[in-house]
Amino acid sequence: MTGRRPPSAKPLADLIGGLVAPHSKKRGIANLSLLLDPADLFGARFAKAATVERIIWPRDETGEATLVIAADGAAALALQHVAPQIVERANLIIGWPAVARIRITQARRRPRKSAPPPLDPPAPDPAVAARIAAQTEGVTDEKLKAALTRLGTAVARRSLSERAKRP
Repeated sequence: MTGRRPPSAKPLADLIGGLVAPHSKKRGIANLSLLLDPADLFGARFAKAATVERIIWPRDETGEATLVIAADGAAALALQHVAPQIVERANLIIGWPAVARIRITQARRRPRKSAPPPLDPPAPDPAVAARIAAQTEGVTDEKLKAALTRLGTAVARRSLSERAKRP
């Protein structure tokens, strides 16, 4: 053995900075802390619903930048109410009073995965179907009779499944 130690593992936070820095500079975000931990900026309540899009720096020397935030619909409204706190937190993270205001845009929600198609209900028991047909015999309106039959079948199916759950 030569006594050489294998290179030690580095924390992911140390490695990601070099990868994200060029992208963040394009968007005007000089400090990566605004991107890496949204809970510091928005709080735990809005960390999953909002992201920092970019910082718009002024063309003149006023130094008042605008922090652009993308948020879900309901979170956008709530974030508007805590805008002064977000500006204060952003300036604390950056280290100097760079951000003067925020602009919140509503982000589109990611499309949800489609639910699997519902399973076909089992065929109704012939005795239950006969009982329901006998109970709806006097109904003359065909649409109402069909609706009552479907309702009776659903109630019977539910009561059967609840009985099966009982010990």
